[in-house]
Amino acid sequence: MKRIEALVVIGLLLAGLFIASMSQAASPQSKASSMIEETVLESGRYIVVMPGTEKSANPYATLFYYHGYGQSADLVLKNNALLKLASSRGVMLVIPDGLNRSWSNVGAPSERRDEIAFTRDILRDVKSRHDVDKTRLWVSGFSQGGSMAWDVACYMGKEFSAFFPIAGSFWRPHPVACENPVNIRHIHGLADRVVPMTGRPIGSRWHQGDVKTGVGIWQETNRCEADPEIVSLDDMSCEVWRGCTTGKEMELCLHKGGHNIKMKWLAQSMDWAETLKNAMVGEEKL
Repeated sequence: MKRIEALVVIGLLLAGLFIASMSQAASPQSKASSMIEETVLESGRYIVVMPGTEKSANPYATLFYYHGYGQSADLVLKNNALLKLASSRGVMLVIPDGLNRSWSNVGAPSERRDEIAFTRDILRDVKSRHDVDKTRLWVSGFSQGGSMAWDVACYMGKEFSAFFPIAGSFWRPHPVACENPVNIRHIHGLADRVVPMTGRPIGSRWHQGDVKTGVGIWQETNRCEADPEIVSLDDMSCEVWRGCTTGKEMELCLHKGGHNIKMKWLAQSMDWAETLKNAMVGEEKL
């Protein structure tokens, strides 16, 4: 058993290494221009980064961002590129903190916490403290954090207007179905060896899911029956479904690289989320 756990730790640790390499120390100017709030709930801890030093008169576009394995909310605070992107867009950044630098994804090795209940607690608390724009309430994450975005989309998708995970996936066994249709745009590297497109075993008991199988689940949930449109970007090719009968939109964007993230991909995903015509939170159509 100890040997299996060691293999799990080694395998999953690789999934978070890129964030560490891309993170850099936050400059004093970055911290001075942002309002940083730390909140500890009974279910866990999270950090909010406001886009400016003065409260906005308008509701905030809000992004829940889940860090990779081996990382933390505090390390995300050192990612100047992410903070600057959010600030430049007027986006309130919500950074949940994983237990022991990991997440208890559905089907994954860790079972320390109900992460969906934790996310609900954070969302409830954030809404009680801030004026959140329900038409721009988004979820993203990288690597294991991308898998968290997939889980949140599947099990509490109606609480957010759009999801744009990067380099994550469901874990096996794949969900039979997800609870609600969602707007989702997933980005993945064809040469990713940490979270391969087809998944990979972690130890002897666990297995990362297949990205295309996961996309198929979303096609069925969103009732996207027509073939996708192919859209070529400068470094990615995207399959785009806009004719889903639920009114939701889907994109699967693939690049030739490995396990990485670029801020321009997040910026492009924000642009995509801003143009959605069928953003729905709860029972309210926006």
